[in-house]
Amino acid sequence: MYAIDPTLAAAAHGRGRPRQVLTASPTPDGSVHDPLYTLHPKVIWRFLKTQPASFWCINAYLLFEYVRPQSIYDALEGPPWAQITILLSLATFLLEGKFFRLRTPADATLCIFSLVLVLSSVQAFRPQVAYEKVPEFFSWVLIYLLIANIVVTERRFLVFMLAFLLYSLKMSQHATRSWAGAGFAFRDWGVTGAPGWFHNSGEFGIQMVIFAPLAVHFALGLKRHWGRAAKSLLGVMVLTAVIGTIGSSSRGAMLGMAVVAIFMLAKTKHKLKGAVVLIGLAIFAAILIPEESLDRFRTMGEDGTSVSRKTYWAAGIQAMQQHPVLGIGYANWTVYMRYAHGGMGLPHNIFIQAGAELGYAGLLAFIAMIVATFVVNYRTRKMLRPLGERGAFMSSMAHGLDAALVGYLVSGSFVTVLYYPYFWINLAMTVALHNAARHAVLGRIPARPARGVRGMRGAAPIPVRAR
Repeated sequence: MYAIDPTLAAAAHGRGRPRQVLTASPTPDGSVHDPLYTLHPKVIWRFLKTQPASFWCINAYLLFEYVRPQSIYDALEGPPWAQITILLSLATFLLEGKFFRLRTPADATLCIFSLVLVLSSVQAFRPQVAYEKVPEFFSWVLIYLLIANIVVTERRFLVFMLAFLLYSLKMSQHATRSWAGAGFAFRDWGVTGAPGWFHNSGEFGIQMVIFAPLAVHFALGLKRHWGRAAKSLLGVMVLTAVIGTIGSSSRGAMLGMAVVAIFMLAKTKHKLKGAVVLIGLAIFAAILIPEESLDRFRTMGEDGTSVSRKTYWAAGIQAMQQHPVLGIGYANWTVYMRYAHGGMGLPHNIFIQAGAELGYAGLLAFIAMIVATFVVNYRTRKMLRPLGERGAFMSSMAHGLDAALVGYLVSGSFVTVLYYPYFWINLAMTVALHNAARHAVLGRIPARPARGVRGMRGAAPIPVRAR
């Protein structure tokens, strides 16, 4: 429960008349918890008002990248808002006297991958084509560095992840309403998400596969602090993510969601409960999936789409064998395949895309980044063990990021999405979470009285060190 300190209240507000404020006090089990866990809007707003400009800017970037209001509202059309917010994030971060820290396996493997990509561009089949695309890749490196070095406390990570989930919910609920309006009938093109990265149904489906496990683990980490409204909100997230995945008509996305569910069941300690939930979702999905989608699964490997993908994969493997070290060159797939085969569709596989364009060096560096993600999340959970319940949210999110990556790897094996936000944002959030856990364990954040909301029921106490 909260403790009311009238003296501190008067001092905090600069008035002689005592006023109730919320201060930290231990629970019966001795742990200390944060009112942000309740997701109360007033608590979130009061927290945001204490944060530096760089944190506001990186959250604004997330809005413009995932919701794309500039593509929805005419008044915002024109300026490159995502790029502007990223540059503002960088400028404010530096003006705040901060600097980038590189100290995890993810940082090292990203540096290696970046070096391979540059070398591949220099010796590419068409270097000019690669050079034109290099800034796009390094924009992901910059975004990674900013997220990993700005979202460095548990409270910031919680708010940043909540924003990510709400923006994904914006897509999933729109897709659900759109598909429901069509009577949940099969559509070849499927439902789609926000304009830009997620406008294609296949790419939207991958976002849903990433969204679902993160929402589940967000809920598992915080559910005991919530009221009905928050629990209902997260329930809607998971339900619409599943519906959106089915509505996308993407076999890769549906397969990815199934593998994620099995992966999460294998990792949970509550296997009986998990199995019951999984069976329930499987029954729900079986009822909802149109017969035409089931037919597409029955003909998988033999239908026209599957045959064409096999052709693309074979061409990519051949290019990898002919240019084994650094590949045909970053972003050179189209121009090279036009020369070698008279034209060829996109690789439709993130591993073949990496191997063909960047050679075995790039493929191994990409696999190293994947392994590094799992290693960093494991280290995060291990680091948090001494905190017990106090580290439950961050530990749960480390599991969620693992599951989200598994979903991306499965779904991405059928789509050309290596340089889409999925992997790079997941990697950035993985390192950000690790840095937040480091701060929580080492206590590097100065103690600061936090402000709560008067009269809020069911709220938990404020942490002593978190900001």
